[in-house]
Amino acid sequence: MSKSTFWTIVAGFLFCGFLVYASSLGNGFVRWDDGLLIYENPAIWGITFANLKTIFSSYDPELYIPLTLLSYQIDFSIAGTNASWYHFHSLILHCLSAILVCLLARRITGSTFASVLTGLLFLVHPLNTEAVAWASGRKDVLSTVFLLGSLLTYDYWREVAKQKHYILSILMLLLGLLSKPTLIVAPVLFVLLDYVQKRSIPWKKLLPHTLLAIVFAIVAVFGKTGVLESAPLIDLVLIAPLSTCFYLFKMIVPYGLSPIYPFLGDVELLSLRIAIPLLVCAAITVIAVKTIHKSRTAFFGLGFFAVTLAPSFLNVSKGDAYYFASDRYVYTASIGLFLLVAVAFSHLKRRVETLQGDRVLNIGLIVVLITLSVLAHKQSLLWKDTETLLGHNVNHYPGSYVIHNNLGNVYRNRGELERSANAYKEALALSELHGRGSTSHISQSKILSNLASAQRTMGETESAAQSIADAEKRNPQNPHAKLQKGLLALSNNDAKGAEASYKQALEIAPTLTSAQINLGSLYVSLGRIDDAVAVLEQATEQNPFYPQAFYNLGVSYRKLQRNREAKEAYEKAVELEPSFVAARINLGILYAERRDIEEAIEQFEAALKYDPSNARAVSALQQLGATGR
Repeated sequence: MSKSTFWTIVAGFLFCGFLVYASSLGNGFVRWDDGLLIYENPAIWGITFANLKTIFSSYDPELYIPLTLLSYQIDFSIAGTNASWYHFHSLILHCLSAILVCLLARRITGSTFASVLTGLLFLVHPLNTEAVAWASGRKDVLSTVFLLGSLLTYDYWREVAKQKHYILSILMLLLGLLSKPTLIVAPVLFVLLDYVQKRSIPWKKLLPHTLLAIVFAIVAVFGKTGVLESAPLIDLVLIAPLSTCFYLFKMIVPYGLSPIYPFLGDVELLSLRIAIPLLVCAAITVIAVKTIHKSRTAFFGLGFFAVTLAPSFLNVSKGDAYYFASDRYVYTASIGLFLLVAVAFSHLKRRVETLQGDRVLNIGLIVVLITLSVLAHKQSLLWKDTETLLGHNVNHYPGSYVIHNNLGNVYRNRGELERSANAYKEALALSELHGRGSTSHISQSKILSNLASAQRTMGETESAAQSIADAEKRNPQNPHAKLQKGLLALSNNDAKGAEASYKQALEIAPTLTSAQINLGSLYVSLGRIDDAVAVLEQATEQNPFYPQAFYNLGVSYRKLQRNREAKEAYEKAVELEPSFVAARINLGILYAERRDIEEAIEQFEAALKYDPSNARAVSALQQLGATGR
């Protein structure tokens, strides 16, 4: 491939990638792991020694993905919690992966047409949208870049025998494993690559790659212990063919894609939804074995698909529910199938003898690529916000209690309390109907805690009390149930009961910031300011990125006449949340008392930008003589 051809492909892929996904760069975060990994995760809020130590010594909570979290730290350092930058970063990685797919396909097939088609299919197929348009899908796009880089440098090393390529291959694999440990299957891919290139396999040279895979497999097992123990092995084995056939079907008909695909009902070998996929996969396996000598490329494509998809079969169980598929799980695996399609189409074009037939094939291909691009574009916009995403999921898979519970959270945060309560009730009913195993009561307890919050806010205190009691009965160690119990006690003017419940919540979950904030506020209202300061200082130390905690701490410091510390607390609250009007007003008052008039005016004017009718800000500016500015 000439340099001019290569750079033309790079420019074309970037153009196509942005053409498909540009609109999705305006998407926000969604309450679907984005909070856990990004905007509510203090570990990614800046590149510091403490944060680096955290990401390299902990799980997410199931996967060991320090390099992915480091990429979020970089994003945060550049753009804070501006979701557009995170989406832009993921899109660049996706385009880079597509280019690397093209290069790998070129080395395998020797055909520029087939390699470009493979890369384009990978770039624009809707099934890959989740990994690109979902900020939390970063681990898939990032790990795929490094996997492809490792395969390419390994292939270069086998060709030119330069040690630097060999070392780069090992390094790239290490970075890929640090991005997502599912790349533990990579050693098998190196063997497949040697096979398709008709080379002997350098087993000793693959030892470092294999050792890395083993180490990360051990690390991964510790993170996945709970998941692995939550489903019988036979269920994992029987659902795997269903997942495989589902992905194959969605490759051909990419419609009705969803963030989750719940498996409802029992896993039975004799049921059609299990037996038919099992037979189909058995037939595909027989075909693959028969083609092992007839077409090395076909065997490589099928093998790549099967090997890279295999780790996802362990993710069937999530808590007390089964999920038979997830679009992002096939992101890397799809490369093998797209290679097969591209090679088959290229072979078909060579067999067409008439110019008219060749034109028909080209037109058909263009129509397919445009259709896939349009569908991918539409799919990417489903990740605009949480409600759009979950609403789409409910339309296609209404049997998932997780979706209804999360929709309830969306409605509750928006103040649509009755709608929220109905969503929680639907979630509870579905959990009771489809929940599996001994952990179902934990999920139901969480739903009941959420329901109690909505009911309490609506003033339905008796219903809220009953929901809390049910939540505690199903899981006595649910800290959120204790928190809701405390809030309900406070609404009934039972300060002692509220304090006891908040403390119980913190005994179960010592870092539950919401409980610390409420306990601190309670102490302030009771005049126990020193106790409030102690609780809130602990809250800000444990979670230094929670603006409400700093605001409440500032209020407490102010009551103790510790004005310098109050100012610093308010400044931190405003830094974390620029639209925090109450913090700006209190900070402005402190500035005015210190004769820092310009700073005070700046805070009051900023408050009016977010709340134009705020009477306190207007009055303060009038007193400072700044109304004409």
